[in-house]
Formats: sequence, structure tokens, C-alpha cells
Amino acid sequence: MTDAELRITYMRWFRRAAAVLVLPLVLTALLQLATASPWWDLQAPAGAGARYLFIGVAIATAVAGRDVRKRETEDGPLESAALVSLSWRLLVYAMAPVVIGTVLAFMTRQMWDFYMLLGATLIALVLLFPRYEQWVTWSARPDNGTDAGGNA
Repeated sequence: MTDAELRITYMRWFRRAAAVLVLPLVLTALLQLATASPWWDLQAPAGAGARYLFIGVAIATAVAGRDVRKRETEDGPLESAALVSLSWRLLVYAMAPVVIGTVLAFMTRQMWDFYMLLGATLIALVLLFPRYEQWVTWSARPDNGTDAGGNA
């Protein structure tokens, strides 16, 4: 694959992924609307144990995304379809905490839960969101002592 083809494929993927990046804003607005409604102040159902399970799963998705990226890129260069697939999976792993946080906030009616997992999503996006330079590295043939993951 040439550099021009790779750039076109990345930009096509990025344009589609940009719409997904709006999800945290939409979910924040949804929760802000929900907190303004009268039913939000009603007693929340009991589920304190489930709260920690949800938080654990949300944090684990970011860690799992990092492991998936490492495993997928260490075996050698990736073709265009594999790059797109890996990028979508990494984006899903990065966005999972905010979705789980939204569900958790509706369950516990504590906005702190949502904001904590929103922060986890933002950190995961910084760490996991595929950049064009990473695509170049992941698609390149190994040379000069580095593997396809860019590791020496």
C-alpha cells in the first residue's frame, strides 16, 4: 500500500470516527437533562455492589484496548482492512467507559460516577485513539531493528 492510499484510507476512517467522538458530549447533555427532571431526585434503587462492578469493567476496557493494540501490531505489518478494524476496536474500547458511566449514573443517580468514567474515557482516547503516524508504523515492513509495533 502506498503512502497516498494509506492516508486516504486513514482520512476516510477518521471522518467516520469523528462522529463517534461526539458521544461523550451527547451523553453529558442527556444526563444533564435527566438531572433536571423530578424523577431524578426519587430514591435510587439499591445496587451498591453493582456500582463497583460497573466501574471495574469500565476501567478494564481501556486496559484491554491497550493489550489488543499490542497483540495485533506485534505480529507484523497490517493490511488496510486490518488497520480499519483495529482502529474501530480501539475506539470502542476507549468509548466504553462513558457509556457504562451513563448507565451507572442512571442506576445510582450519582453524577460523580459518570464524570469519573468520562475522565477515564478521555484518558483512554488520548492513549488509544489511532493516529496516522501509528497507521504508518503498523503498516510498514519491519526494518532497521524495529518491529511492526514500532518497538525497538
